[in-house]
Amino acid sequence: MKLYLKTKSVLDEREMQEMYRIEHRGLWGMYTLLCASVIVQLLFGADLIQMAGEMAVIGVVSVALIVAYARRGIWDAHSRPSAKGNALYAALSAVGVAVLVMGRRGSAVLALAAGGAMFALCFLLLTALMAYVRHRQSEQEKSLED
Repeated sequence: MKLYLKTKSVLDEREMQEMYRIEHRGLWGMYTLLCASVIVQLLFGADLIQMAGEMAVIGVVSVALIVAYARRGIWDAHSRPSAKGNALYAALSAVGVAVLVMGRRGSAVLALAAGGAMFALCFLLLTALMAYVRHRQSEQEKSLED
């Protein structure tokens, strides 16, 4: 494995950028399709045990991406961390969970409770992550000034 990692690239900078762009699109395409697959399986009544592998992959990839971005002080390519954005993303997650619970269980009360819990959990986690990313960004700015 070390031999593979230490080999010199035969691509120039333009080709490397194109390769990274292709890999980026491939990763997010695969991630989106995997998430859609789990949602469709949930709506068709599949057991959680049948989706365990896909859900494990989604979980591992999600955590790895979040940790990698946060450690480098990156929030998003199109926005800055804000409470308004956190509330929007948490609300979208809550609506998604509520729709899934409503479709699966048929209970509006249960869907509302699950959506509310998802909003609270998602907003709390995004706010904590936002504080960490802002801290990392300020550390990086200080190191650049020195």
